[in-house]
Amino acid sequence: MADIDLISSKDVFEAAEKGDLVAKQIFDYTGHLLGKKLADYVHFSSPEAIILFGGLTKSGHWIMDPIREAMEENLMPIWKGKIPVSGSILKDSDAAILGASSLVFSSSAPSFTKTNAGSEIT
Repeated sequence: MADIDLISSKDVFEAAEKGDLVAKQIFDYTGHLLGKKLADYVHFSSPEAIILFGGLTKSGHWIMDPIREAMEENLMPIWKGKIPVSGSILKDSDAAILGASSLVFSSSAPSFTKTNAGSEIT
């Protein structure tokens, strides 16, 4: 038996691929927790889509199916079937850099405000 501290998500993925019931339950449990929290996120942020990245998303349907299922189960009716969830096609390091860069760009871009004289850049 392996030392539990040495088991990686890749090991769990490989076990699930071989039909291991415990590995499948791990993905199901983890995906349902994340899906519930993503539903909470949708309710206060109104995203157009949710793109996940990281090693765990490389397990494909094992994690993404329970995430989508739990998110849909926990969404308010107005959001059901409207927010796609997918894994990023970018390399993990690129996704982190591009995400951080977009936050910097959006916070430094000029915003438009309405005044009595019309629109102006602030």
